[in-house]
Amino acid sequence: MISSRTYHSLHLDIATYDSSRIAYILLPEKLSDDELCKLQEISERFEANIVVITGMDWDSDMTPWKAPGLKDGQFAGHASYFLEKLKGDVFFNLEISLRITKPQRYLIGTSLSGLFAFWAAIKEPLFKGVASISGSFWYEGYTEWLERQDDFKCTRFHVSLGDKEKESKNKRLALVEEETIKAVETMLSKGLDVSFEMTEGGHFSPIVPRMEKSLNSLLYNQCING
Repeated sequence: MISSRTYHSLHLDIATYDSSRIAYILLPEKLSDDELCKLQEISERFEANIVVITGMDWDSDMTPWKAPGLKDGQFAGHASYFLEKLKGDVFFNLEISLRITKPQRYLIGTSLSGLFAFWAAIKEPLFKGVASISGSFWYEGYTEWLERQDDFKCTRFHVSLGDKEKESKNKRLALVEEETIKAVETMLSKGLDVSFEMTEGGHFSPIVPRMEKSLNSLLYNQCING
C-alpha cells in the first residue's frame, strides 16, 4: 500500500518493504495513479523501500552552482541547501518512522535531478548507489568539475540516456549525449563502478521502466534488456 506525506513543500509517495534498503527518487512531478499502482509491486520485487520525492524548486534546488538558464534567466545553484534539507530533515525523520536504523540508501534522479544525484553522491557519504536517468550533464561546468574530483564518497553509478535526446533544437540540450559520455569516461578512468545504457526514445519518458532498470543495475549490478 502506498502512503503519502509532506515535509514542508516536499511531497513523498512511499512504498514500504521490511528492509534496510531505501531508494529515493527525485522527480519533477508526481507519478500518475497508474504509475503509483506499480510502485508497491516494484518495491516488493526489489525488496526495498521506495520513496518518490516531488515538489522541490526544480531549477534552484537541483542545480549545484549558478549557471545560465536554458532560455532566459539563470539557474540559482541552491543544491547545497536542498541536500542539507534531505540529510537533516527528510532522511532522518522518514527513516526513523520506517524503523530503519542502518539505511542502505540509493538515489535516482532524472534530468536536473540526475545531475543533482551524481553531484550529491560525490560530495557526501550518504548513498550506496546512484542513478541518473537522462541527467543534465550539459550543465555548464559540470564535466570540468567532475574531472577535478578525486575523493568520491560513492563508487556505484548507473547512467541511462535516450538515443533521441541529442536531436534537441536547443543547442545546449543537444550536447547531452556528448557530455554524458564524457562524464562516464571520466568516472571510469577514476576507477568507479559505472554502467551506461542507451535506451530508445527521448527525455526520460516513460519513467517507470527506466526507474526499474536503474534499480536493477544498482541493487543487482545488471541491466534489464528491452
